[in-house]
Amino acid sequence: MSLAAFDIEIAQEIPDGEVDWARVRPGISCAAIALEGAADTRATADPRAQPALFDQSTHALTRDGVSRLVDALLEVVRDGFTIVTWNGVGFDFAVLAEQSGRRAECAELAWNSIDMMFHLFCAKGHPLALDTALAGMNLEGKVHAVKGEDGQTIEISGKEAPRLWQAGEYAAVLTYCAADVRRTLELAQVCARRGYLAWTSRAGKLNRLDLSKGGWLPARECVKLPEPDTSWMRDPPTRARYVGWMK
Repeated sequence: MSLAAFDIEIAQEIPDGEVDWARVRPGISCAAIALEGAADTRATADPRAQPALFDQSTHALTRDGVSRLVDALLEVVRDGFTIVTWNGVGFDFAVLAEQSGRRAECAELAWNSIDMMFHLFCAKGHPLALDTALAGMNLEGKVHAVKGEDGQTIEISGKEAPRLWQAGEYAAVLTYCAADVRRTLELAQVCARRGYLAWTSRAGKLNRLDLSKGGWLPARECVKLPEPDTSWMRDPPTRARYVGWMK
């Protein structure tokens, strides 16, 4: 199986405490795809390079721009790659569907993709941060500092990326997004090779997701896994939270 990691960044900040991202309609600032076996990472351009593909007021990709991104993913699948993400089913593909208007195609992409976080969630009943997974596998973590337009180092995170995009730090956000997909691809490969995903909980407990038998599962197979015991959680999230937009 050849993998293609995929990730997007949003153009507008989601307020603290807001759980319904669709109500905010954050838009997509940029996206990146890393193909297994390829040295370069494919990424969308910034508003200065292709202004026609961006809304001049929000600096987000227009519907046509997002639709082109959907086409790029469909082409990747036609070329024989399986898309792999971290929380792509519940977020990236959902935003892509809402912004492109091509919900059926985005849902099909999502169902057939490997979402490592969703696989873990379906098996264990709780989500996990990408950085925690990378650390658990002794891999390099997410990028947290990049060069800004003035050459100075600036701090960046998924939460900060929209603010930096709006401030015109396009190259910084594109660098951050490209690094995310490379880390995602490496994590998928290493876990498949070792036959497990390991991580340490906030309480310091070592945990493991066994992948030795079937490897990473596509989302459509993850939802068939037995529901885990989440009685220890006060308000456990449901699978519908991630896949509800596809039904």
